[in-house]
Amino acid sequence: MSVNAISGVDAISDAVADLIGPVLTRLMAVAPRPGSLEASGLTPEMLADLTLKHLLRAGSLTSAALGERLGVAGPVMEPIVQFLRQEGRLQLQSRAGFDHEVRLALTERGAQSANDALRRCGYIGPAPVPLETYTHIARAQTIRRRSLAREKVNRSFRDIIMADDLCDRLGVAMGSGRAIFIYGPAGSGKTYIASRLIAALPGEVLIPHAVVVNDKIIRVFDAAVHEPIELLEGNRRLLLAQGFDARFTLCERPMILVGGELTMEMLDVQFSPATSDYIAPLQMKANGGILVIDDLGRQRFVPQRLFDRWIVPLEQQIDHLCAGADALFATPCDAVIVFATNLDPAELADEAVHRRLGYKIQLGPLSIELYTRVWTAVCEEMGVAFDQKLLNYVLSKLYPPSGRPLLACHPRDLICMALDKAAYDERGSRFALEDLRWAWDNYFLPNTDGGEAAALR
Repeated sequence: MSVNAISGVDAISDAVADLIGPVLTRLMAVAPRPGSLEASGLTPEMLADLTLKHLLRAGSLTSAALGERLGVAGPVMEPIVQFLRQEGRLQLQSRAGFDHEVRLALTERGAQSANDALRRCGYIGPAPVPLETYTHIARAQTIRRRSLAREKVNRSFRDIIMADDLCDRLGVAMGSGRAIFIYGPAGSGKTYIASRLIAALPGEVLIPHAVVVNDKIIRVFDAAVHEPIELLEGNRRLLLAQGFDARFTLCERPMILVGGELTMEMLDVQFSPATSDYIAPLQMKANGGILVIDDLGRQRFVPQRLFDRWIVPLEQQIDHLCAGADALFATPCDAVIVFATNLDPAELADEAVHRRLGYKIQLGPLSIELYTRVWTAVCEEMGVAFDQKLLNYVLSKLYPPSGRPLLACHPRDLICMALDKAAYDERGSRFALEDLRWAWDNYFLPNTDGGEAAALR
């Protein structure tokens, strides 16, 4: 039986369910496609404007192609198309060809209306979803309702060399859904580990292309941070006929990492003069996933301002935003917020803030055992034969006199620089003690106590 031959979400045959899979079946229950204009939650005026803008860009479209672009099915579009035709803003065009398809095109009046609509709002894309719909679905797929057990976390981090107790602390923190504060010296692996936390979160999320608040369309889906999952090999017509609400895109749980470039404006709805539309803030794009604020304290504002901004969202899981003075709204704050810094946490915020930050996880120097495992893994990854004598030289002759800690970033950086020197001397991909001494000398700044000079003698 063909999937396209089935009508109605509530009457899916076993064959169709087997075809589209349990994931799609669940998504259809969470976000069923609207079967009418009223069910879409959109005003006729907004959908009409969006229809005109699509046709202005495309020239002409079939009704099916227009529905695909808007992410809505025929019953939603029919009254809009009929209204625009009655208004003299749409006309039908027949194309000669095998199928003699009929296409929709703008009249002169329709083109003028489309340009007027563009001046009011530059958004062109799938139809937005109402804020209420977005809120309902965001809460239905919250990370705070996902079980996260030790075995799952261990599998997710199996290729990361770390102490067992660190893996457990990260797993418990992730499972709680609360904020995580990671701190430690530069090079201890904070950014790398923070960026890998997303692997421990199960499931996938529906991301709306846009959300509408008081007739303001706010763009949410961002191809730079959202990774779509193709359940039906890109067949949007099948989604419109039998799938979930196609105004959403099924994505991997998002992971957004931002560092010293972060500004306070990036945490608010922004208006883009270039496209004349509104863009969702970082934390809204990260809902259902992780937002990592790296290099905390390196931004152009004092950290206390950032923490003051996050007090309510961290406690209540609700964020208050605005898209202009007439569009104030509350939206779920359902991302795990990870703060990472190499500065002293006590100097970044007061006790009241630290209480709200949830889990504090310190990353420090590696043990000799873990350092050895990292060194071995780097050699294997770079296709270099492991030489115990070289590692012993680094651990016994270079580190102790310098007083430097064994940090996770050192093996890769030292080995890469030693290989650079060997290649420069035309000695292939093998390096020797003198290459490591050279790498050490060029990697670290000299110690003021003269320890570095002693280490190189």
